[in-house]
Amino acid sequence: MGLLLLVAALAGIGLGIYMAGEPKTRASGKLFAIWWVPGLAAASGVLMRDVVTFTVGLICFLIAGAAMLFEDSRPRKSQVRGKGDLARGPERDRRLETTREKRTRDSGRAAS
Repeated sequence: MGLLLLVAALAGIGLGIYMAGEPKTRASGKLFAIWWVPGLAAASGVLMRDVVTFTVGLICFLIAGAAMLFEDSRPRKSQVRGKGDLARGPERDRRLETTREKRTRDSGRAAS
């Protein structure tokens, strides 16, 4: 039974690492992999027939699972992306202009 739990915990850690490799699921993957580390400790406690290791690993596994549940229920901030390059177009950001662009723009005003 302990060996089966150990393999399941290692598979959970591997799945979390795989999920962390994808940009869309990076944060959830890291949290998932970290969640299974106490599960690995609990499984090793069963394998070694050590009640204390199993109990501490199980308690930490349950606390980490609750933290993961609360983390996923929180709304995430969406990343706002601009409309193309900010230094170009009618809505350009003047802070991103180079000195040459400022000189060209200022000399155009002086000539008018």
